[in-house]
Amino acid sequence: MSKRRHPSQEELMKKLKTPGPALQSEPVETVGPPLAEQGIEVTLDKLRPYDRNPRTLRNPKYEEIKASIREVGLKHAPVVTQRPGDDKYMISDGGNTRLQVLRELYEETGDERFRKFHCIFRPWVSEAHILAGHLSENETRGDLSWIEKSLGTQRLKETLETEAGKALSQRELAKRAKELGFALDQSHISRMLYTVEHFWPTLPMSLESGMGQDQVRKLINYREACLLIWRRCEVDESDFGPAWHETMAYFDHEGQTALPWSIVEDRLLGMLEDATGAHLNPIDYALRTILDFRKRRWSLEEHDEDIWRPLDVEMERVRDPDAHPLTYFPPLPGEEDKGESGRRWMTVKTTQPQDPDSNPLPPSPSIGQNDGKMDDPNHQQDDEQPAVTSRGELEELRQQVERLQQENASLQIQPSSLHAVAATDVDEDTELPLPPAGPSEPLNDEERQRRLDALSLGGSQNSGETESFRRTREWLSRQQGEEPINFEDNALRAVPLRSAEPIYPVMDIWAIEPAFRDADRMRTEIGYFAVAIARWGGINLPREHQAVIPLHKGLGYRLEPLSNEQAQSTRAQRVWQLLAGLIGEVNPAYPTDVTLMGELLGTASDDDILPDEILVRLYRMVRLMRALRAQLGERSDDS
Repeated sequence: MSKRRHPSQEELMKKLKTPGPALQSEPVETVGPPLAEQGIEVTLDKLRPYDRNPRTLRNPKYEEIKASIREVGLKHAPVVTQRPGDDKYMISDGGNTRLQVLRELYEETGDERFRKFHCIFRPWVSEAHILAGHLSENETRGDLSWIEKSLGTQRLKETLETEAGKALSQRELAKRAKELGFALDQSHISRMLYTVEHFWPTLPMSLESGMGQDQVRKLINYREACLLIWRRCEVDESDFGPAWHETMAYFDHEGQTALPWSIVEDRLLGMLEDATGAHLNPIDYALRTILDFRKRRWSLEEHDEDIWRPLDVEMERVRDPDAHPLTYFPPLPGEEDKGESGRRWMTVKTTQPQDPDSNPLPPSPSIGQNDGKMDDPNHQQDDEQPAVTSRGELEELRQQVERLQQENASLQIQPSSLHAVAATDVDEDTELPLPPAGPSEPLNDEERQRRLDALSLGGSQNSGETESFRRTREWLSRQQGEEPINFEDNALRAVPLRSAEPIYPVMDIWAIEPAFRDADRMRTEIGYFAVAIARWGGINLPREHQAVIPLHKGLGYRLEPLSNEQAQSTRAQRVWQLLAGLIGEVNPAYPTDVTLMGELLGTASDDDILPDEILVRLYRMVRLMRALRAQLGERSDDS
């Protein structure tokens, strides 16, 4: 067997210099993305932000994040991905703010740790998956504005519909978003899409300034209520959108996060009045009632008559002015033939048939709230009272009014006579001066206004009760067969309270008008008063723990334990204990000694005493609770 000869050195060099086979493919300049999730190192020039980021405004914590990265570096590696066909990585599940901070810090310092850093790579799934990831990450941190979340949700819906090739319902959208890690309930999605469709074109500056969900909820309620009225009046629905936009665009201002609701309501009522031709009062009544019923989650269909009766009558008048004229009062003696008032009065009598089985319009639950401006446009007391047509009956009524006015004036004792008594020594034989038998000198306008101002918190002009609401309240009282309580008449002899507070004014501490004697109505009022007192005590404030919960059973409210933060306040403990004592509950951990009432009423201390407007409401609430207990006791005896 021969041995194999080794190649010589020259032969080896020749083989080494021989060229290899030619390359059959293009050379690879860069390495492709990984096929599975893993950590990678990237540089700023290889990473781009997400171009469809739902955040459109500057992160409010931007400077805080920048200071943290400057001091300790990037503590949390951002998640990145890569679109098919793209040569750069892209932020996947949040991190656009951090990427912008890194760019700024590298430009400012040139530090290499801001240019090259570690990331977590995740393979590309779909456009909707990336968008949902950004929405979910920002939703978790809670730093997106309402309009940013709404626009992001709208964009997610469009993306999912493009991928599915069909339109998605809100229920399907909620299901698909949850599968992608972005959990939202259907009602939340509905409000977001509603915002983008109806409010974003009209109020862009306010929404970008941070107008939140609470304001949007209220705006949705107003728009839907106005649309119902628009449809009820049979106005062309295609005109509603432009009219809404023109009315509400006036309120769009940069930096505004809350709308001036009293002015907004007035403008919307004007819009409806112009479009329908109806009188303002029935429109106002319908709007207030719809808003209140929806707030209480009452069915509008079941209370159709309560909501629409005044407006329907008014629209009949608009379509046929002779059917329901605006003059609802009888002519004065000697004026039967002057103008149209006499004819219209008779027209009302003859053109409106009386139904003996019909019931008067029940009081709306919304009546009694400070922001309610309701009135019955069909203000006809004829349904309950006989017509007065003869001159003799009218003269008799006038004489009765004059006698009542004289009796009222005689009750006002002259101050000078009282001062004279105080200046003398009074014993058993002293004869006290009596008030004059006839009517006293009537107050002039200046003196009357001065007295009203003294009895009105914030001035008599700032009463908290609109003219339309006053007329409605008086109409309801007369429907029950009693005279209404009038502030101006009672102010000089009673202890009423009138102020522009979150709840309606107290017209009389003791008297309860017939329209408000229903148990549910009294519970509603008691709940309002309890919440007002609680807010003065520093509890039940917006976006805080609600310790006082209004109820439609029992005595009108129940109590929850104070939060740890609320319990640090002595005032909060005292107010909670006061409200608890009124319904027969106490908390031994809070003040329970008998001086509690003296502390709050200001008879035992000068600290944290109830202000006048709260004190009067406390008295009124106690009166209502006593009346409610008496009524419930009568029902129990009857049963």
